[in-house]
Amino acid sequence: MAVWRLDLVSLDLFLSVADEGSIAAAAERKNIAASAVSRRLQELELQMDTPLVLRHARGVKLTPAGEALHRHAASVFELLSRIRDEMGEHARGARGHIRIATNSSALVASLPEELARYAERFPGIRLEIQELVSPEIERQVRDGVADLGLLGAGAPCEGLETLPYRRDRLLAVVPAGHPLAACDDIGFGEMLEFPQVGMAAGSSIQQILVEAARRLGRELDLRVTASSFDAVRRMIQAGLGIAVLPEACVEPYERVMGLVGVKLRDAWSERALKICVRDLRTLSAPTRLFIEMIAAEH
Repeated sequence: MAVWRLDLVSLDLFLSVADEGSIAAAAERKNIAASAVSRRLQELELQMDTPLVLRHARGVKLTPAGEALHRHAASVFELLSRIRDEMGEHARGARGHIRIATNSSALVASLPEELARYAERFPGIRLEIQELVSPEIERQVRDGVADLGLLGAGAPCEGLETLPYRRDRLLAVVPAGHPLAACDDIGFGEMLEFPQVGMAAGSSIQQILVEAARRLGRELDLRVTASSFDAVRRMIQAGLGIAVLPEACVEPYERVMGLVGVKLRDAWSERALKICVRDLRTLSAPTRLFIEMIAAEH
């Protein structure tokens, strides 16, 4: 079978053209002739057997095929950068590197302590943590940018391998003095009578709440959305609405911020988190050791 050889120089020039929106601007950025960039682009289109850009008077615009190539090419260069970094670590005598993509729930629960225990056992392994929403976690693991992902059990991970991680509880969070603050527990439907503070689109918690409201034949009355648990707590404290958050990021702040966490009776408030990887058989030794450690603790 013929080997398909992809020219990384041409691919890099294509990324520059896409980012700049112009062959001339890409040529200036790379300090080469515009004709050379144009020729490389044409050769790449011939190799792909499809147009990648549409040329117009003000520059170029990516075709759907070009958009797809741009996404994959960016991942290729991220992976090459990762290879270079890890080889540099080995050259300096380090023993490894783990990149972890995690959702906010795992990050505020037991993950920091687990990382600290791992770092104490294996001080030569560098840990890189990135907080992302579930679709981006899945993409980074699938593209090989992250070694492993930690996300909600209900998040799709088609084509990836998964392991159970831990469980967490979601609570209704209201300001002290709110009508729901004196309740021992409530149903989510009771929360829907009040304005909500929501998480950003793509958040696994927000997706759970939207679906729960839909099953009740209702919609969330979102007064404001925020991109972090800290911002959501501040919005609740300011009286902008109420929200649903993981127990681990509520209890430490109840007294200092004047918040109250109320147990939810809904079954989905007890949720599972999972670990996802591309292939368990090809994990690096540091990543495998980390997964074995955190899987054994829960």
